[in-house]
Amino acid sequence: MKLGTMMTMLGMGAVLTACDCCPQGEAKALSQDKELRAVMDNFTQNEVPAATPLVEKREVELIRLVSLVTQQSGALLQEEVATALAQGLAPEEILEAIYQCAPYTGFPRTVDAVEIARSLFKAKNVKVDENRGTVTAQSRLEAGADAQGTLFGQTFRDMAKNGKSGMPTINYFLASNCFGDYYTRKGLDLNTRELLTMAILVNLGTEPQLKAHIGANLKIRTAEYVEQAIYNCLPYCGYPRTLNALRLLKEAVAEAASQQGPSASSGTLNAAGAVNATVAKNMPSKDWSVFPVGKPNDAYAKYFVGKSYLDMISKEQVGVGNVTFEPACRNNWHIHHAKKGGGQILIATAGRGYYQEWGKPVVELKPGDVVNIPAGVKHWHGAAPDSWFQHLAIEVPGEGTSNEWLEPVSDEDYGKLK
Repeated sequence: MKLGTMMTMLGMGAVLTACDCCPQGEAKALSQDKELRAVMDNFTQNEVPAATPLVEKREVELIRLVSLVTQQSGALLQEEVATALAQGLAPEEILEAIYQCAPYTGFPRTVDAVEIARSLFKAKNVKVDENRGTVTAQSRLEAGADAQGTLFGQTFRDMAKNGKSGMPTINYFLASNCFGDYYTRKGLDLNTRELLTMAILVNLGTEPQLKAHIGANLKIRTAEYVEQAIYNCLPYCGYPRTLNALRLLKEAVAEAASQQGPSASSGTLNAAGAVNATVAKNMPSKDWSVFPVGKPNDAYAKYFVGKSYLDMISKEQVGVGNVTFEPACRNNWHIHHAKKGGGQILIATAGRGYYQEWGKPVVELKPGDVVNIPAGVKHWHGAAPDSWFQHLAIEVPGEGTSNEWLEPVSDEDYGKLK
């Protein structure tokens, strides 16, 4: 079966011919224009990735997918879906990235993109889990408002308490449809969906909405990470919209800093208009702890609110990481899974922090305190608002171990802590 069939859909017409350089001999765009193809490949595959090392390969691929859906490029989208599969993305992840475009680009572009992906899955005999929805007609409003509240504040949960009749129509649609029907689905977690929403809006150039979602991402990721995610949109949306997005990022960083006071993170512009985020909070003195602060924990930045640092003390026998949190930094709710054994042990070594299990009161942690976390328990830990915090994180050996990262601890809940 030829993948290069005529796509007679809105804005996505494409005829691709097979070539050897695509994954597994898939069809490739620009087979008749090798010079433009070479320029495009060098920029998208070499230069941009080299300049954005913080963004994980999986998220780079997802950003590319939503960018191509938004820009209505059927030829490149068909190729990128094949690439995503070849790089190990699950078909459910690919489809959910496309679905996430629907509330922002509308159904026509999304439906066309789904058809392209589905045609390729069929040609490759790729099976898809078709049961990814988690809400019902009765639960979608509450679930959507909860997701909206996690990202943007308790006000959105409160607005939905009186149901549809107590809300303006647009607010009801946003909570029940935009967030309830999409953000709650299986296949992609909440944080990844919010990153992709930002990428979609960068491509659309819708500045008021983009700035709000940049702000939401800054609660999840560092400014450097957000900046590099924006650069991954550049090959698809061009320089004007990228420069506009970088300007909005600068504004959002400055506004977040002013709201949090003089001890908050701030950002400065370099000559190109990009954000260089700096931490105004004074680093602890060298004698603050017997363990070093370590290097910025950039690989896991998307799972933290605020800045953290990591120094792996042991990688043999038992993994032991020394994690340092700046004031008010905390990781997202998460679960350590294991078929047998597993879990984690925390030993507080410096400063003051907190630990909380889902449905239980917050526990204050000071040097010498030990927390035993069984496998399967949803929890978070981090620093107090006014103190740096450091703990050792010891991996308990087990079988079939994995980590599941969930939603951030809301500002409202964290703000109740002293």
